[in-house]
Amino acid sequence: MPDPRFPQPGPDAPYGSAEQVYSGPVAADARTAPSASLLRWFSTPALAGILVGLLWWWLAPGGAFYGQGTDAASWLPRDLVLAGLCLLAGLVTAVVLIPQRSNPAAWLKLCAALLGGVLGAVVAWQIGTLAGAVWGPEVTGSVNESAAFSLRSYSALLLWPLGCALLFFVVSLGSMLRSPDRPGTS
Repeated sequence: MPDPRFPQPGPDAPYGSAEQVYSGPVAADARTAPSASLLRWFSTPALAGILVGLLWWWLAPGGAFYGQGTDAASWLPRDLVLAGLCLLAGLVTAVVLIPQRSNPAAWLKLCAALLGGVLGAVVAWQIGTLAGAVWGPEVTGSVNESAAFSLRSYSALLLWPLGCALLFFVVSLGSMLRSPDRPGTS
């Protein structure tokens, strides 16, 4: 039985008509997300930054397994490893978020996930740098201090929220373009 607070359009209402679009008010609680849900969408990517930071230190040249941080040729690949991990984390965040598109408060969850992604990328950078300082080779005075395990391209940190937002946008746009019987199409 339909909820009387939300009048339904008539069965003969054409797709996209004013009767269908403006069939009734939307309750205020349907437009907002519970704060616990927003906290989960923010904190999960932020906490995933710990795993991404450890993976960065394990996989990057000059990290745990191969290469030396003193070799200047390894600095760009080290930054690219973090950039790739951040992009992958952003895409995974978007894939988990995509089923929430139909929720009226999806944009709030997207914003929380994007802010969590920004924090997650910063956490990953700091955890990787900390792991390099704690478990990495000792940097002596004879070697340049910038040879320590660190990030040189700070723009790599933006790939987590940008990857998430871009994939969410592309999937949302694709589903809108595939919607059946759009007005003006034959």
